[in-house]
Amino acid sequence: MNRFLLLTILILFSCKLNAQLFRGIDHLNQYEPKISEMDAALKSNPVKFSEIYNDLRAIHRQKKDETLGAALDVYQGSFHYFQNNLDSSGYYFDLAMDRSSKIGQDQIFRTAKIRKIFTDEYKKTKYQMAQEMRAVYVDSYNKKDTINLIYSLNGLGIFYGDMDSVSYALASFYEALRMADLSKNMNEKGFIHNNLGLVKYDLGAKDSAFSDFQQCLRIGEEMDNAMLQAIARQNMGLYYASIDSSDLAKEQYMKVNKMGNEFGYTLYILSSITNLASLEMTMGNPEASDSLSNLALKIAKEGKVLFTVPTVYYGRAYYKMKTAEYEDALRMLDSAYAYTQYAQYSEIMPPYYHLKYRIYEEMGDHEKALETYKEKVELNDSLDAIGNEKLLAELQFRYDDEKKERIRSVEQNKLKLQVKQGEVELAQFQQNLVIIVSVLLGIIFIAIILYFRLKQKSDNLFSHTIANKLEEERARIARDLHDGLGQSMIVLKNKFNNLEIENDQEVDTLNDNFSEVIEEVRSISRSLIPPELKRLGLQKAVQNMMDEIEKSSDYIITTEIESLEGVKFEDFQSIRIYRIIQELCTNTLKHSEASSIKLEAIDLGNTLELIYQDNGKGLDMDKWKAASNSVGFKSIEQRLKFLKGTAKVDKVKTGFKINFKIPINS
Repeated sequence: MNRFLLLTILILFSCKLNAQLFRGIDHLNQYEPKISEMDAALKSNPVKFSEIYNDLRAIHRQKKDETLGAALDVYQGSFHYFQNNLDSSGYYFDLAMDRSSKIGQDQIFRTAKIRKIFTDEYKKTKYQMAQEMRAVYVDSYNKKDTINLIYSLNGLGIFYGDMDSVSYALASFYEALRMADLSKNMNEKGFIHNNLGLVKYDLGAKDSAFSDFQQCLRIGEEMDNAMLQAIARQNMGLYYASIDSSDLAKEQYMKVNKMGNEFGYTLYILSSITNLASLEMTMGNPEASDSLSNLALKIAKEGKVLFTVPTVYYGRAYYKMKTAEYEDALRMLDSAYAYTQYAQYSEIMPPYYHLKYRIYEEMGDHEKALETYKEKVELNDSLDAIGNEKLLAELQFRYDDEKKERIRSVEQNKLKLQVKQGEVELAQFQQNLVIIVSVLLGIIFIAIILYFRLKQKSDNLFSHTIANKLEEERARIARDLHDGLGQSMIVLKNKFNNLEIENDQEVDTLNDNFSEVIEEVRSISRSLIPPELKRLGLQKAVQNMMDEIEKSSDYIITTEIESLEGVKFEDFQSIRIYRIIQELCTNTLKHSEASSIKLEAIDLGNTLELIYQDNGKGLDMDKWKAASNSVGFKSIEQRLKFLKGTAKVDKVKTGFKINFKIPINS
């Protein structure tokens, strides 16, 4: 089946069932035969429904029976809802709530409230509607109103399904089924199975949906409820059509048609014929499809089910487009447009422009196709405005209906208006005051943030400058030691060696002392500013330092720092990383009582990860923080801060392990 037609038919004819509305209200038992008959005709036979409704409305006016009046308001609202007149529907539900609240009829009030929520689908979000429905559910639960408890759970299931909250939707439907079972409300159980099946169908769980449709059919047959049977078979036919079982789908539609004719259900006759027309189209029988569409048009017009006429015309227009009868297709669309006044404008017009656009595209008339597409876009922008105009019309209608009552209470309303105006002015003043205070607080807050950010930036710059000056001073001292004191010691050693001293042992001792002093000066110079750092780079400088430690001690040194070779650091970054590693090694040598050191460097792209570990007596994060007051740890933290890096001491069974992460592009 063509997706465009299938969606349209699903919207119109996969209707969610509504059980008899007021079972359990004793006062209405005297009208039971007519109410049951009207209930059965509510969706299936508009003409018959209107006749019974008018008879009961006359009784309501004659007897001034407000319970009956409130019930009839709910039925009239439901009738308009099924005719897609949502504004009129909402008006009658409001009227029902007003009547029922005045006479204390809570069940009718909740029934009207549940249905009123459905009419707000173009004014509120599904979440808001679900919240309102949940409030009715809680009220029904507290008042032990089983029927409305089931209806509200059904509404929650529908709204949650529309919001893709699958688990909540299914839970709501299954709870409704449980309540229907406990209360022996089999009619409600049947329509809940049908609605649950539709949600599952939309979710793609077609086989499970079909099982629910079968349950609905079984209950309808057990109760001899023709309406349940008709809607179940209608949806079973849609299932068969979706899995290309055309013969089985046709069989279900024919049974629906037979039941519709037998019981006078115009809507089901019409829906079965329309779906048969679509089925014939998919089976490659366009002539049969067109003939059935003509029959559907005749039935819709004679049965006053005019809100379905545009959809039937759309089906005929689609057929004409497929057979390249483009002018006829456009005429069919014009006919559909003439009947849009009987349908929900926001639902019926988008398919109109969509199909018209496709026809012009297939005709090759790109100018008109573009023009139609623009009209489609303008339509979407104007739907909200149209909704507001319809709402204003309804407000005017309500005003005329209640005009006498408002005239009698005009003085009281004026007083209320003055009080309200004073409250509004006070609220406006309070709102303005809150806004002014909020703005001032915001400005102060932003100023404080800017101050501390600038201060932090200034402090960082100052510390950075001091650190650079210290490194420069260390470099100068290192050069002075190497070039000055170191060279002087070498000269003194050479002069001493040239002296003729008879005591060879004393000469050797002094000569060794000179060598040790010279080496100590060189060592101090290298520690202050390692010459290989600039000459060889960070990786080789660190490797040389680790090699020196291994040569000059009993420590086992393991390094995996090849990643440092490919990392490009500025000089100030390299020297700080070098100093951090140097300080860690010094702490291990002096305090840890370890026998091995391991150093790893990992290039993570924009981050360098350094992992330092020894097997000494250990240091956890708390001890690290306590030790950070020492000069050595302070220097590590300060250098890490300049590098914008982080440190984390890992817990290990033995020894000490610390992980540094340093941004490469800091």
